[in-house]
Amino acid sequence: MAKDLLGWAAEQPDWVKDSLRRIAISADYLVEQVDADCILDNVRAAARADSSVHPMISIDASHLGGGFGEARRTVLVQLGPVQNIDRLAGGQKLRMAAVGITLVYGENGSGKSGYTRIAKRLCRSLTADQLRGNVFDATGGPMRVQVRYKIGDDAVTDIEWDPATPAPSQLRQISVFDSHNARLYVDGENRIAYLPREIAILEHHGELCQRMAAKFSEEEKDLASRLRVPLPAGYTSGSTVSLTLAKLDPKDSSLPTEDELRKLSELSTTEMEELDRLEAELAADPVALAATRRRAVAVLKRVCEVLGGLRNGLSETVGAAIASTRRELVQAEEAEKIAASATFADEPVANVGSQAWRILFEAARKFAAAGMESAPERLPETTGDLCLLCLEPLTSSGAARLARFNDFVSGEATKRADAARKALQELLAQVEQVKVPDVVIVEESLAAYGQLNATRADTVVEIIRILREFETRRTTLLNETANPAPAPDVAAIITTASAEVACLEEEAVSLQQSASHTEALDAMRARLAELKDRVKLANDLETVLQRLWDVVEKRSLASCQTQVATRSISTQITALRKQLVTEELERRIAEEIGSLDLNHLPFKVSDSSSGGKSLFSVGLQGAGAVKNNQVLSEGEQRALALACFLAEIGGYDPRYGIIIDDPVSSLDHLRLRKVAQRLVAEAKKGRQVIIFTHN
Repeated sequence: MAKDLLGWAAEQPDWVKDSLRRIAISADYLVEQVDADCILDNVRAAARADSSVHPMISIDASHLGGGFGEARRTVLVQLGPVQNIDRLAGGQKLRMAAVGITLVYGENGSGKSGYTRIAKRLCRSLTADQLRGNVFDATGGPMRVQVRYKIGDDAVTDIEWDPATPAPSQLRQISVFDSHNARLYVDGENRIAYLPREIAILEHHGELCQRMAAKFSEEEKDLASRLRVPLPAGYTSGSTVSLTLAKLDPKDSSLPTEDELRKLSELSTTEMEELDRLEAELAADPVALAATRRRAVAVLKRVCEVLGGLRNGLSETVGAAIASTRRELVQAEEAEKIAASATFADEPVANVGSQAWRILFEAARKFAAAGMESAPERLPETTGDLCLLCLEPLTSSGAARLARFNDFVSGEATKRADAARKALQELLAQVEQVKVPDVVIVEESLAAYGQLNATRADTVVEIIRILREFETRRTTLLNETANPAPAPDVAAIITTASAEVACLEEEAVSLQQSASHTEALDAMRARLAELKDRVKLANDLETVLQRLWDVVEKRSLASCQTQVATRSISTQITALRKQLVTEELERRIAEEIGSLDLNHLPFKVSDSSSGGKSLFSVGLQGAGAVKNNQVLSEGEQRALALACFLAEIGGYDPRYGIIIDDPVSSLDHLRLRKVAQRLVAEAKKGRQVIIFTHN
């Protein structure tokens, strides 16, 4: 038998237990951004084996609503008086019968929806509406609701509830159904999905893990580009510094610490004196001179690579492409403005078709893409379709307006402007990736080479000049500059540097061959190389430390990815689905469909998984992909949702209460009678049934 949610959570890291708790107590199981940020921080801390920066509280039974494992029944005795919520009358009290049906009748605008919103915050509800004060009266005070409820044979509990505080967990026994809030929805994929609470919490936890994994992946991409840049060159092969820098690799298990690197880069007064003495004693030593040339060879080779990359990445061809694309964008945007002016001249709001308007349109497309592989080309534009902003059915004029919007966005002028924007963005992104090295670091790395003779000193000056020109060109290419700085010609300096590499290698070989070797002399040379490398490390320290931090972050991100892996979540969801979504539930849904006279429609009940989500669906059987809202009437959709809601609560204690808002909305008189009979049947089981209606 599968572990329940709490049993599974007990085996998970503390941050998972805390994440499940935050999700369980959130409206719609959707955590606020501040909670998501806390969970993200806790994952990072767990990956680094650090102490968490946020308190972590494990999920327990109280966070799951408390009621369903409670042997004693909770009943709602009274709602109200209410203070400063909507325009509800201040002294009004709604008293509820403990058993049977309490019918709360009121015409439109009498306040039924306000009490339903309060009930959704107090009781078991997948969605929780925001409670507001009287929007027509800015002088209102704090919101308060007097709530009276009774648990088993205990005395009535009377509280004054502040909506900013949690509701009593015992009230979570009572389930709420309204047009927005049943466990089953007619969704964009044309099926009604049953989500048991434990599965819903796990799925939202899985979705949160997937979002965090995507964030970690983006961070890994940014790190990868930095980690591909070679570390400063010019260190003696086999020296302590050289061997230490070689460990700055995500795959190396013996990563040096920051303190070790700092200590290695610091020379004491005695060591500095030793360095000066050894340099003086070995000033004419062929081995030391050969080492200087080998360091210069490594640096010059890197300089040639960098200059070649800059020549390609910041070439005149690249500059011409950017300039041409900018000109095309100016022309395309002008054409787009003309098209917008002609298309939307009579619209009631100005600037339709502008860039600010396009942001809204694209946001609507992304919203429409929820649950789809990609955003649709056109927004809904048929009379009766739901507007994606106001969620009201489109009138004929609204549908015509959206059709014009769609035509404009898919028109040639807009496509041309979009293509130009995308092309420019891609070109500028390529230029952003081209990095010009810090000239100060390059100058320090070439200092010993420049001191060899005047000609080589001039070569260093020329390299620095060209790097500064490349930096200026990169800046002017990225900015909207009419005349960007020209790309410097690097052919001559690359030829010079390449020739110098060959010359220096020959000099190093010659010097090495002319050197005499004794044990004492070799020890002095090795010591001098060690000290020089440590001095160089001091100059390169910030670059080296950044590499260390990047490697540590790379490892941390890999550990973060392991932390948020969803395989165990999917396994647990699958196990729970087999346990919780049973044939008995299928039978109950089929019975409810029959009781509400929906057997004339060919429904199919199925349990499935899609995109890591467990779904229990009631969909239409038909040829091809048939949208429910294109076949079912409003009344049939309402009846189907109510049938599934009643089937769901049928799996719990039949005495637990239900609150239903407007159950017969859009129903004909025959099905209205069947719904009434069905709710009476629930009340006969000993259930507290509270109905808000204007019928």
